[in-house]
Amino acid sequence: MSKQLLLFFVACFFFSCEQEEAQPIGNPTQIHKYFLLKDFVEDQLVRLDRASVRKTTRIKGKEEKTVQQLGLEEWRKELHIFIQADINKSSLASAYYTEEDGHVTVHRLKEGEKSPIQEIKVAYEDGKISQISFVSKKESLFYASGVEGELLMDPHTGLLTAYKVSGYQDVWFLSQNEMEVEGEVIP
Repeated sequence: MSKQLLLFFVACFFFSCEQEEAQPIGNPTQIHKYFLLKDFVEDQLVRLDRASVRKTTRIKGKEEKTVQQLGLEEWRKELHIFIQADINKSSLASAYYTEEDGHVTVHRLKEGEKSPIQEIKVAYEDGKISQISFVSKKESLFYASGVEGELLMDPHTGLLTAYKVSGYQDVWFLSQNEMEVEGEVIP
């Protein structure tokens, strides 16, 4: 009888190990406290696959206009700055306070907290997202940079219609570098 009992425990042990391995591993650094910007943009990427964009790029005063059809990975690169602006990390769980009125939700960095993302603002029209923006700033003794980004949505379809990213870099002893990208999704 003791052999059967031992075999039973060994079988239970292996079965429990197999069950544990089958469970998905959660991301302990990801939280769901603030607006899920990364998830929102990744959903847009799928919907924008093969869509065209009319883009204006300005770098150091030089302007370039293009029209391109972008695949999924090209859209990912184009909107990567918005994915990086997501603040849903466990290290930032108490770094922001949230203000809401009926049409706008704002997550602002608290005084004394450290994060380059200063603010994320989400505007709603008829209960659906119409605009998302963020402000990012980094400063050190020799370097300062800032980026502002904005996504404009069609509140009826929920699809991205336009985006804008503007930024600057200011390095000690060098002239300031400014850039701006504006894109309009072509239906």
